[in-house]
Formats: sequence, structure tokens, C-alpha cells
Amino acid sequence: MKAADAGRQLLTRSQSFILTGYSTRPATGTVQITSFTHEQRARRAFAELGKWWGASLLAVFIPVAHFVLVPAFLVYGAVQCIERWRTAEGASNARATCPDCGHEQVFDIPARWRVPQAVTCRACQRGLEISIS
Repeated sequence: MKAADAGRQLLTRSQSFILTGYSTRPATGTVQITSFTHEQRARRAFAELGKWWGASLLAVFIPVAHFVLVPAFLVYGAVQCIERWRTAEGASNARATCPDCGHEQVFDIPARWRVPQAVTCRACQRGLEISIS
């Protein structure tokens, strides 16, 4: 593998977690954790910044609304850029069975992987918490 290709490859690992709810028995599940290199974080951050600043350029041509949209897109782009820059690990495909209702599902997790992480069961709508054992 070339040195240039090594910086583009995503490092992904599977990690088990404990899912707790109102029930006394916790459930276990797995999540895919993607680690980003410094170069990948910078690329993701500036891509997000460019997307929102491009939207602000397009919003210039919308009469009256451009007074609100342009500054909002500029600020939101900067905030998203900083958020992507700080995200060293991202989570996806968090799969587990709800300890309260027994429904197996894939949970929606924010882009940044943090533990403990609050999630909601889609079947019973109860609040659950992901933690590491």
C-alpha cells in the first residue's frame, strides 16, 4: 500500500456495549467505530464548510430572505466545520435489543462517539443509555 493511500483508509473497529433502560437486566450490542486521522478530519471539516458557504452564496439571490439566510449559513458552516474537526471517532450501525420491550433494532447515534450515550427505542419510545463495560 502506498503512503498516500494509507492516509485515506478509514480505520474501523467493532466494539461491544451495554444498553440499559428501566428494566433490571441490561442488554448487549455492537457498534462500528470509525477513527479519523488528522488529514481526514481536516478534509471532512473543510468539505462541510464549503458546502454551507456555497449555500450562502446561492442564498444571496433570494430576495428578502437573504438577509437571514446568508449570515445563518455562514455561521452554521463555521460551527459544523469546528464540529467535524473535533470528531476523532464516529459511530455507526449500533445494533442491540431493547432491554425493556425486546425489540431488536439499529439505534440512531450522533456522528461523534461518546460514552455514555443516550438513545431512544423506536418500538417503546423509552430512553436508554449506551455504556461500555
